[in-house]
Amino acid sequence: MIKILFSFVLVFCLAVPAAAQEEGRQMYRWTDENGVVHFTDQRPPGQDVMVIDIPATSPPSSTNLTPGESPATSEPNDTEQLSPADQRRKEMEARRAEILAAREKNAKICAEKRDEVARLEPNRRVYFTNEEGEVERMDDVVRTDRVAEAKAYIEENCQ
Repeated sequence: MIKILFSFVLVFCLAVPAAAQEEGRQMYRWTDENGVVHFTDQRPPGQDVMVIDIPATSPPSSTNLTPGESPATSEPNDTEQLSPADQRRKEMEARRAEILAAREKNAKICAEKRDEVARLEPNRRVYFTNEEGEVERMDDVVRTDRVAEAKAYIEENCQ
């Protein structure tokens, strides 16, 4: 009889935390009289709320952290499912990196074009080394065309 009572108490003690954990899977969204949207895990009294079901997730594992790394800063593994917000952040970060790389590339080209204009424009006699390694004088028409092309690129792409 004592064994049955003990097993009943044990099952009850294990069931109570599981039931309490199930209750925490809902969020409530409501808007106050000023138009401010609120999110809470407890139903606010006297408010018209929208219930949001939150899927069950396992707690973050700290076993894959390097020394000095906190769970908030750790990157999820490729095998882990990213939340939509994390996916969006990752996409925005990749796009930002692309934009910065394009800006750096454009700044480098602009600097090269400005250097070319500074080198070619004031000098009537421009010498260069051809493919055979011989030093040649650049034709004036070629020189003025290259200056015009560089200036057009600068005006169109550089600020």
